[in-house]
Amino acid sequence: MEQKSTDKKVRTAIILCSLFFVLEIFNHNIDVYFNGINYIIWTVLTLVLFLAVAIFFIKSIKRSVKKRKNSTLKTHLPTIIYTVTLILCAAIPGSESFESDSVLIAGYEGAMQGQSIIKFRKNKTFEMNTTAVYGYNEWFTGTYVQRGDTLLLSYETKKPGFVGNKLLKTGKELLTLDKPKDTTARYIPLRIYKDVK
Repeated sequence: MEQKSTDKKVRTAIILCSLFFVLEIFNHNIDVYFNGINYIIWTVLTLVLFLAVAIFFIKSIKRSVKKRKNSTLKTHLPTIIYTVTLILCAAIPGSESFESDSVLIAGYEGAMQGQSIIKFRKNKTFEMNTTAVYGYNEWFTGTYVQRGDTLLLSYETKKPGFVGNKLLKTGKELLTLDKPKDTTARYIPLRIYKDVK
């Protein structure tokens, strides 16, 4: 009976830690890939998994201390799994660090508690993340070509309604140059936060 209980605790540790590790390390890539997912639900799921890992970690420490006189490695295995997972999540940078470096970062902070951040990377790709209240979270990705101070964007996803395909770097801002004349769309300037020349 004790053997079955230990096996179940080891399986629980492996499953919880695997899920938490994948969500924590690949959070950025998963968020970009599942563009329409609600960011609040995503954050709550990660938090619930973290709390579960923390609770089971504390329980496994108590169990290891309680059974220290007649224990085997298998008795301490859940504690080891939880410890290694928490250390790895703290020590390993997120998956975004494995992507190409950003050469230009610009953004917009709106009055309605919304913001947009766009990152242009060395490998000629860009990604824009737009967030707002109530869990709005949308990604716009694609490639770009730079000609002097002009950036020509080619979207792989749908195009946002507030930034065009042709942007001009003015030193402090990115301005949309290809504004349609027959629309009331409001194109916003993006303030430059980082520019590696």
